[in-house]
Amino acid sequence: MIINPTWQKIKVKKIPPKDFAKLVNSENFFILDVRPLSFKKNASFIKGSVLCPLVYLADRYHEISKGQPIIIADWAMKQSPVAAKFLIAKGYTVVGVLKGGIERWERDKLPVEARKPLATLMPLSSRSEIAH
Repeated sequence: MIINPTWQKIKVKKIPPKDFAKLVNSENFFILDVRPLSFKKNASFIKGSVLCPLVYLADRYHEISKGQPIIIADWAMKQSPVAAKFLIAKGYTVVGVLKGGIERWERDKLPVEARKPLATLMPLSSRSEIAH
C-alpha cells in the first residue's frame, strides 16, 4: 500500500475503548482488525471483528460492503489510522479507530474472545463467517 499525501489531510476519529464498546454492542458496524496474520503477541479479538492485515487491505477492501459503517482496531493503534484513511479515500464510512488498540481495550477489562491464529485470510464480506 502506498501512502497518498492527501491522506495526511483526512481526519480519523480516535474512539476511547468504552465508547467503542458501546458502538460494538449497539449497532451493526463492520469491525475490522488490521493486525498482521503472524501477530503472536496476543490472540485476543473483539467479538465479531474480522481480521484483514493492513498489507492485504488494498487488495481486499472491495469485499467490505460500502453500506455498513466501519470501526477499526489493531494492537496498539499503529496500523488502524492508515487503514481508516485508505478506506475513507475509497468512499467508505469509517466512524473511527479504537484509541490505544486492543492493548488498551484489554487493559480497560473489556470483553475479548481468543482465536487461533489463522494461516490464511477469511472472507471480509460477512462477520458471520469468522472462525473461532
